Amino acid sequence: MTLENIPPKSLGGKVRALTCKKCNSVAGHTLDNHLLKRLTEIDFHSFLPNSQSNTTFSHKGNKVNGRVNIDNKRTFIINLDTLGSNPKESEKFMSNVFPPRTIYGPIHKFLNPDFIEPEYKTESFEIKKEERSDEKRAEIALLRIAYLYAFSLFGNGFLINGYLFKVREQIQKPDEKILNPVYWIKYEFPENMIGLNIIKQPKELQSFLIIFNLETSSTKRQFAICLPGPTEPGIEVYENIQKLLCEEGESIDVDIEHIDEKDLLTQKGYEFAANYYWNKIARA
Repeated sequence: MTLENIPPKSLGGKVRALTCKKCNSVAGHTLDNHLLKRLTEIDFHSFLPNSQSNTTFSHKGNKVNGRVNIDNKRTFIINLDTLGSNPKESEKFMSNVFPPRTIYGPIHKFLNPDFIEPEYKTESFEIKKEERSDEKRAEIALLRIAYLYAFSLFGNGFLINGYLFKVREQIQKPDEKILNPVYWIKYEFPENMIGLNIIKQPKELQSFLIIFNLETSSTKRQFAICLPGPTEPGIEVYENIQKLLCEEGESIDVDIEHIDEKDLLTQKGYEFAANYYWNKIARA
């Protein structure tokens, strides 16, 4: 067993649960890594402070590899890696974009009063928009964070839910389409709702709603991920999210109740707290 950071430590998480070493290691490589890459790519493409990206610069078909950093004052710092690029192309790129210049001093005008210092043309070059992350794997990483977050608070009693089988299968097989791909509610919730919640109404959206923040060096983002409850709509909640909140585009009222996370794992009689709260809130 290994200590699991939920969310990943690289995104501001902390240790919340024990998971098997293999699952922790594999998920870190196949899922969490793509989530971190995806968010940092979005940071850079939005020109946020403290963001950076490896990229390729091109001019008239000649390319050179490099890196762009945007500091906390939003100043662009460009580093060109000519040694790690095609030698011929990088040489042409550098000579075209940064041509050698002769320094003319006052002596030139003294010796030749008609001397006019030449004007230099400023060359422009293109920066490739790098996207090395797998968006689908990044989305499933969000689903895994929510699943482990709920497990860390409810314990093994949370797993006695037949609809979670497909969630686990999707996490274990990220390249297969097992669930409808919309797992989240796109809305900025107040900070006091961070953590465990249950969607009470409408019935088509009844589910556990796990709200958490992810932090990069540039910004903090909130995510609200749905997990199916032990009764209907079950995994159909993901299809309902897409239909009601994405496709129809109409505003609907959603009734959500927050669950106090304190001592859920230590209070006697709360071994099946997930089912207890579900029956109390969603089935009331």
